Amino acid sequence: MTSPHHDGAAAAGVLVLGVHRSGTSAATRAINLLGVPLCRHDDLFRGDGNNVSGYWESQTLMQFNNELLSALHASWRCPPPQIRMRPGHERREASEARRLLRFSHPTPQWAWKDPRNCALLPFWRRAIEVPLVAVTVLRHPDEVATSLASQREQFARDEALALWERNLRLLLRDADGLPMLVTRYDDLVGDPPAWTDAVGGFLGRHGFAVEPSSAELTAFLDRTLRHHSVGGAPLVPGSGATLEQARLWETAQGQLGEHEVFRSPPLPPESASTGPLLARNLLPTVRRRAEAWYRVLRRYGVVRQHHGAPLTPAVTDDPLSPAGEAAEAHRP
Repeated sequence: MTSPHHDGAAAAGVLVLGVHRSGTSAATRAINLLGVPLCRHDDLFRGDGNNVSGYWESQTLMQFNNELLSALHASWRCPPPQIRMRPGHERREASEARRLLRFSHPTPQWAWKDPRNCALLPFWRRAIEVPLVAVTVLRHPDEVATSLASQREQFARDEALALWERNLRLLLRDADGLPMLVTRYDDLVGDPPAWTDAVGGFLGRHGFAVEPSSAELTAFLDRTLRHHSVGGAPLVPGSGATLEQARLWETAQGQLGEHEVFRSPPLPPESASTGPLLARNLLPTVRRRAEAWYRVLRRYGVVRQHHGAPLTPAVTDDPLSPAGEAAEAHRP
């Protein structure tokens, strides 16, 4: 996987990468306070009960990512292990992605965070036509699981660890070739000056105009950001955690530091339990999508019922469905 580097030209975009509840919101705001712009002010997704300090991400791009995951028969709760899109479908989605990115991030340089990008990184690296760097945030999986359990979705521990595992494996696999700084959430909240110095130095070396740490930044990165802490303990298999997850966490920590060109390390296989656990999370999404399709098709008279037989769609515009495949072949 390669991204455009434009023969040594300064990077234009910072992708802040990390699993849900890993501290990417705080990291993105910190990068913003170092002088790198975020999205338009009127597009900013601010805090709620799950994240009172703010998400610091684009609502427009978050909605696009949700719709793209849905088109892939996935969701943020069940990210796909691979992105499979037909060329015509990907071209249209990539064109729309670039348009929305220009709308939401109109400045020459910008930072963007969305945990969904762990699963969608190959798509975005092909779609974005400017040089990119990445700042990745790692957080202990026990802390991630505890944080996800406290959200309104109330993940069970094994489900939360499955979501963490799938996303982190995809990130480490698909970031290959990017200039990347891998950091720890522990350092972000435990030693903010050191973390911001490391990030500021990395961004400055790649052409970003960064400013010294400000009082506002110091006030933002205080210890109240940490709600669930297990310190530096390893991930111990058992109690919902698998041996593969423990090995993945060990591998991820071995990538800490600055990579002029990140090279994906050998990764352990995904836990056998992860796929079924994530698929269970997808069922409500599939049901909602089916109900929405039914309402649309009924409205336009595209469904028919004969002698009590189940209602079935006569046509579809879903490019991933069997009927949509034939239509896709005739589109430019």
